Amino acid sequence: MKRTTQQLAELLGGVLKGQPDAVLEAVASLRNAGPRDLSYAEEKFYGDARQSKAGCILVRSGELPGQNIILVSNPKLSFAKAAEYLYAETKDETFIHPTAIVETGATVGKGTRIGAGCTIGAGVRIGDGCILYPRVTIYPNVEIGSNVIIHAGAVIGADGFGFVRDRDRYVKFPQVGRVVIEDDVEIGANTCIDRGSLETTIIRRGTKLDNLIQIAHNVEIGAHTVIAAQTGISGSSTVGDHSILGGQVGIGEHAHLDANTIIGGQGGVLNGKHIRGGEVLWGTPVRPLKEFLEQQAHLARLPRWMEQIKRKLFGDDKSVS
Repeated sequence: MKRTTQQLAELLGGVLKGQPDAVLEAVASLRNAGPRDLSYAEEKFYGDARQSKAGCILVRSGELPGQNIILVSNPKLSFAKAAEYLYAETKDETFIHPTAIVETGATVGKGTRIGAGCTIGAGVRIGDGCILYPRVTIYPNVEIGSNVIIHAGAVIGADGFGFVRDRDRYVKFPQVGRVVIEDDVEIGANTCIDRGSLETTIIRRGTKLDNLIQIAHNVEIGAHTVIAAQTGISGSSTVGDHSILGGQVGIGEHAHLDANTIIGGQGGVLNGKHIRGGEVLWGTPVRPLKEFLEQQAHLARLPRWMEQIKRKLFGDDKSVS
């Protein structure tokens, strides 16, 4: 969708300095941008911005002689919003690819687009303005809100991993619950969200899930939470609103993470643990970042300390430090 620089400035609440009628059609990096592209620059990249061929550049302050610029308080955020405007599609008409399968009793909302090879199970409800990319599988009786994006290969509503030991074999525990995905959620490629066993697995409004994430049965993910790739969340755990989980984080079953929890990559939460929010955590089991870094520093010094101790014990007159 084409926009003039003046239109974008008004949409973003910014101040235009330059030609108000320059037409923009897309977004690009400073290096790759052309005359019809919008880009953005933080102060440390103003040198690159001066050399850019972008039709307009979003900046926080200052001047870029010869460039059309829009002054905004947060250039990166405004750039993301501008991209939504420029790439907006007309969503009035629902589209279902001929190779997609929509089973009996499923409903698809206005303007939702369902890609090639998708399977929508019986009784599924999908809201307005959603995008399901190719080969997404939605098991029966899943509820999906509006403006949800689900990337290729994701599986929503498969049975949870629940079994009961009976002497020398396992008996499958009932997996008859549901999955509810609220509005404005994005789910990455090949991510799997299991249905509840007897309850409901819930992904709250505005949460963003990366690729290759496993969310087990009865899990609840709070609103506006961000979870990076290869994270695994075990059954009946909860993650509070506005949390951030780095890549390859592992969470044991029946764990509870408060709102505003931040866990760095490969962090681990043990079964049943209650994690307080409000600070950055790292390691396995997770601990405050400062404590984690101190412990890692001590571990790095252990070989040297051991060598010094050996020398001390066997008559070397060097002191242990």
